[in-house]
Amino acid sequence: MKRLYFAPYVLLVLLYACAQLGIETPKTFNERVAYAHESVNGAVTTATNSLNAGAISSADAEYVRVSAVNTRTLIAAAEAAYGAGDINTAEGRLALAENILRQLQAYVKVKP
Repeated sequence: MKRLYFAPYVLLVLLYACAQLGIETPKTFNERVAYAHESVNGAVTTATNSLNAGAISSADAEYVRVSAVNTRTLIAAAEAAYGAGDINTAEGRLALAENILRQLQAYVKVKP
């Protein structure tokens, strides 16, 4: 059962390896949105598994969960702006969401 706790870490390593091997990253707005949604899910799963493994505190896991919910809202706002034809706003919101996700991943990764 403990092997399941390391599955998100393995996924992150695989994503990093794919990036190093030159496997294409999402480029279009819709691809980036889909990737952002999956990254939110991955951050929450990683935090949950880390909490269950005792690697992070419940406060840390709650911080990641709340941040993930807020990031989902930001992604939805980016999609709404894109749908309304406001590409600059959509790109800005999505870029902000992507940055928040990178910070969340780093936050969970550095916890002892």
